[in-house]
This record gives sequence, C-alpha cells and structure tokens, in this order.
Amino acid sequence: MGPSKKDSLTKKGIHGFIWNFSGSVVQIVLQLLVIGILSRLLTPEEFGVVAIIMIVVSFTKQITTMGIASSLVQLPELTSKHISLAYTFSILLGTVLGFAYYALTPLFAEFFNIQKDIEALQFFSIFFPLVSFGSVGEALLSRKFRFDVGVKIGLIAYLIGSGTVSITMAYLGFGYWSLIWGQFVGLCITICLTIYYEVPKFSLRLEKQPLKDLFFFGSGHTLGIIFNFFGEKADNIVVGKILGTALLGFYSKAFQLYSIPASFFGTIFDKVLFPILSQKQNDTKKLSSFYTFSTTFCFGLLVPVSVLILINAELIIDAFLGNQWKSAVLPLQLLILGLAFRFGTRINKSYLKSLGIVYRGAYYQLIFAVLMFVCTYIGGQIYSLPGVAAGVLVATLINYVQIAYRLYKVLDFSGIALIKDLSKNIIFHLLFVLSTVLLYYFGITSKWIHLIITVTVYLPIIVFYFKSKKNIIFTPNNLPMFILVANSLPGKIKNYMGRVPIFRDFFAQHS
Repeated sequence: MGPSKKDSLTKKGIHGFIWNFSGSVVQIVLQLLVIGILSRLLTPEEFGVVAIIMIVVSFTKQITTMGIASSLVQLPELTSKHISLAYTFSILLGTVLGFAYYALTPLFAEFFNIQKDIEALQFFSIFFPLVSFGSVGEALLSRKFRFDVGVKIGLIAYLIGSGTVSITMAYLGFGYWSLIWGQFVGLCITICLTIYYEVPKFSLRLEKQPLKDLFFFGSGHTLGIIFNFFGEKADNIVVGKILGTALLGFYSKAFQLYSIPASFFGTIFDKVLFPILSQKQNDTKKLSSFYTFSTTFCFGLLVPVSVLILINAELIIDAFLGNQWKSAVLPLQLLILGLAFRFGTRINKSYLKSLGIVYRGAYYQLIFAVLMFVCTYIGGQIYSLPGVAAGVLVATLINYVQIAYRLYKVLDFSGIALIKDLSKNIIFHLLFVLSTVLLYYFGITSKWIHLIITVTVYLPIIVFYFKSKKNIIFTPNNLPMFILVANSLPGKIKNYMGRVPIFRDFFAQHS
C-alpha cells in the first residue's frame, strides 16, 4: 500500500521546509556579506533615497497581480483556464499600473522632496509588468511544492543581482543606481529561470467562473496586502517625510537587520505552510494542532534570538555595517523586541489566507496600518528614530494579538494554555534584558564585555532552558506534531539529527 494523501502532503511540506531553510541560511549569509560591503561603499543618504523609491514602487507592486498569484495557490481545483487567464491578466494589470506609476512619479518626488532623483523613480515603472508576470510562475511552483526550484532561483538571482552587479557598480561610483540595477538584473534572472520551469500559457477568451475564482479570493487578498503595505511601510513613510533621507538610510539598515531573521522563518512558513494549510482548510482539528505547534515553535526559537541580538546590537552594527552606522543601534534594539510577534503575525496571516478569511484579514490589516501611522508619527515627533522604532514595536504587538484572537475563535484551541506558555517563555528571557540594562546603568557598556557575558553566562542558561521540560516547544500538546514531522523527515536528515543526543532519544521513542 502506498503512502496516504495526508502523509504525502506532510512529507512534501517537510521537504519544502528543509529546502527553504537551507536556501534561506545561504541567502542570509549572502545578504550579510552584501550589506556589509555596500554599507561601506554607499552613504546613509544614498540608501535613504532608494528606500523612499522602494516605498512607492512596493505599493504599486502589491496591487499589480490583484492577488491572482495567491488565488492560484489557494484554489482547491486549478484548471488550465485559470492558469492561462492568470498569466494574461497579470501582464495587462502590470502594464497598466506601470504607465500609471510613471505618470504619477512627479507627485511622489514632490511629496518626499526628492525631485532631483525623479529619473530613478521613473525607471522602476518597467518593473511592474515583469513582477506581475513572474509572480504567476512562482505561485504555480509553490502549489506543486517545487520549493527546491524556488530556492535555487532566489539564490542565483540574488548572487548575480545584488551580490555582483550592485557591489561592482557601487565600487565604480554609481551611487544608489548600483542598488537599482542590482534589483533589476535579479528580477530579470528570476523571471527567465521561472519560465524555464513553468512555461507560460495565455488566453484572451474570457470565462465567468475562472475569472470569478481568481478575483474573488484575489480581490480580498489584495485589499489585505494594500493595507498591510501601509502598515509595513508606515515607518519608512514617516521617517522619509518628517526626518529626511539620511535618517531613513540609518533606519532602513536597522530594519533590514531586524527583518532578516523574521523574513528567514516567515518566508519559509508562508511558502511552505500556506499551500499545505490551503489543502487542509476543512480539517479544523488538524489546523488547531498545526497552529499551537507553529506558534510555540516560533516563540520558543525567536524570543531567545531577539534577546541575544538586543544585547549585542552595537557589536552587530559595527561588524556588518561599520562604525559610521552607530545611529542604527538603538532603533535595532527596540525593533528586535518584536521579532517573535512579527513572525507570529506571518503565521497568523497564513492561517487567515488558508481558511479563506481574506476580507476579515483585510480589515485587520487596515487597523494595523492606522496603528503604525499613529504610533510611528507620535514616536518620531517625540524621540526621532528610536521613537519610530518604539512605535513599530507597539503596533506589532497589538496587531499580533488582534489576529491571534480571531484565529482562537475560529480554530477553538486552548487559548489560556497557549498564553501561559508564551508568557512564561517571554518573562524568562526578559530577565537577560533587565540584567543588561542594569549593567549599562552601572557604567558597563563595552560591547566586548557584553559579548563575553553572553557567551559564558546567557547562552549556556538559554541552552539549558531549551533542553529542559519547562521550554514551550517540547510539550505534551506538541508531541503528536513532532512525531508526525519526525517520521516525515528524509532519511539523511534524520540520520544527521540522530547524532545529537536529544534528537536520538526522541527518534528512538517515537519512530
């Protein structure tokens, strides 16, 4: 008897997670190397100009596909008609929005006071049809669980685009154009490689039901991502408008370092989890188990990571960006406190999408956008960049709670037990933050002393806590999911993990 559909789906998900995890590790290393080199070749103001341009470009790119790509992943039954119409409309919408964006660039330049950089703004108009077209092929690869292909394409595109083109042009003195051309080359490579694996199909013959399937989910999802865009970019808009491009350059680097670990795990879960959950959307019990497992796993890993980054933020900034980026230290420390909640929100949104609650999700994103604008504006007026970062932290916490509460009502998991587990984990690790604050209060501010304390004191305690029965990951409630995951691992991965005592004992008991 062959493997059941449920087992096959789970194994595909595990294999996808492993591919995305491996690829993300490599990409993070590449990102840190590229960031470290470019931050020494370009000025904060040049990074700030590109950050402002990307605010405008990102907004239009968010609505380019009208959520068509997500519809292709979410639809229970996908036909060739859905696919051909998706390709056709993605290009049409991308082209129309590209022309509209080009016509509006003078207004965008005036709003952010970057009239002298309008040519760079206009250059990005060509991105829209390309991004829209490429997103369809990427969605189809994701639906087919071809995560290995997506990882390879992403790595090659980033290595050639940002890793080669941007660094070479920055070294030759092209300024912020080096960042722009690096992105463009990376995008073109991504599209070409995606076409190789997913040959496009087009159709101009309109049919009511396929269009309805694509745009009903897609339009609700698009509303959500538009509101989410303003939520995610509110801090950049506020800094760029009221504090200027130079300070936005500092803030963008702090946020980039903060977002690397969140994107690392968040992108994996979003790419792997969403296709799996979409095919289990009617199994509430299974979704509830998935939810508590992924949430405790998220907080169990990322809370200690955020604490260690906070304590050593000055060393991290100096190592990766250089001494000229000191102004990014405090914003990074404030932002990183919300790391687990930011990633947790990514998990929550994957569940909302998979359950088809897209319009309710859009409503939550609207609230988040309003919170971000209000909190970051007030924070920026009171305390400049650190105030903006504090505003992001507050808005992130509130947004996580509101979406988690909605999922609690739908999935009916044990909310009290989950809150107790998460609170216990957060309070334990905050003790390290308080001890660091006390050290600073008594004048012990050397980054090297804090690194030594981290390695010799904090890290051993955190590892001991992680291996103990009091951690929130290896709990009785999560045991069924761990068994399912463990038995779905590829043989080679399982053998390597079996050399570690804690995993060897686990596999021996439950395989």
